[in-house]
Amino acid sequence: MTKCLVCTAAVLFVTAFLDKAAVRDSIPEFDDQTVRALTAIAETGRAATSAPGLLVGVWAPGKGRFVRAFGTSDLATNAFVRLDDHFRIASNTKTFTATAILQLVDEGSLSLDASLSQFVGGIPYGDQITVRELLNMTAGIYDYVDDETILTKYKADPLLPGFTALDAIEIIKQHQPDFVPGTSAKYSDSNYLLLGLIVEKITGRSVGSVIQTKILDKLGMRQTSFPTTPAMPRPFSRGYFPVVDGVPRDVTESNPNFALGAGAMISTLGDLRIWAKALATGTLLSPATQQLRLQTIEIQPGVRYGLGITEINGFFGHTGGILGYGTAVFYLPEADATFVVISNSNAVFTVPAANIFVGLAYYLFPEQFPNGI
Repeated sequence: MTKCLVCTAAVLFVTAFLDKAAVRDSIPEFDDQTVRALTAIAETGRAATSAPGLLVGVWAPGKGRFVRAFGTSDLATNAFVRLDDHFRIASNTKTFTATAILQLVDEGSLSLDASLSQFVGGIPYGDQITVRELLNMTAGIYDYVDDETILTKYKADPLLPGFTALDAIEIIKQHQPDFVPGTSAKYSDSNYLLLGLIVEKITGRSVGSVIQTKILDKLGMRQTSFPTTPAMPRPFSRGYFPVVDGVPRDVTESNPNFALGAGAMISTLGDLRIWAKALATGTLLSPATQQLRLQTIEIQPGVRYGLGITEINGFFGHTGGILGYGTAVFYLPEADATFVVISNSNAVFTVPAANIFVGLAYYLFPEQFPNGI
């Protein structure tokens, strides 16, 4: 999910402004030269994909802070993007689902070696696939969002009336696995939809409820939610599907049951700053379990994957792309540096926010990219 869709329509760049929380931040702003460079990276990245709006937050103690809102949140009203706007965070949801699973491991309620078939039946190789393999993308389960029929329906109407997890499971069953479990690695949304169901099977509660009480409440992430309806909490940026040589299509509302534990959640720039560090440092997990989480394998050139966490050149976090919204949330432990990039334009398999993150990270920490970008 790293392809980039280039559009030709130009979108007005709106000068950034700071919110009260940013003003109170103990980390001072970067020097003027660095601010200009980071602004150019963000602006160029946004223009390359014709994204109406973009939020960027960089916090690097000892270096500086860069918190900016670019562009438009609503093409119909030309309202500016706000730093406290809510966005769908897409696959960054996986980091929360994985954390809920690993908390169950810490509590002794679940083993990483437990088989999928103990919780969800009918999946090919289900008696061989382990929870660990679901987490680190080595399960080989067909990714249901690759199914052309459902993908076409989703693009046409992201509300997908009536779609549930059971429909996703039926799609999985209709396709051959990608490989025998444990023999290769491939990113699959199916893994995390199923992991969400495992959380529900063990706890007797919805995965969203578990994430709320065991993660969000504990970290004080009051602007983050696991929605049960297509509605967005206010204030929010509308989401747009990029159209080459055309007007972007408003796809703000979508059925959360299409993504569930793989990508349904909603958050803000400020809350994702909290989460980036908590995720990468294991705030809510035992040290031993966090160490297991950070054992990564390569899933594509330059990108490694652990137990619900991505590593890119020493930066730990995740990217996310869903119809209308894209995110990149990363933390560099050596520098206590946090990066959050959020866009309100995205196709299904594109993550322009990720490209902007890499550009920002490379400028500020070139030593992490010995081979360039």
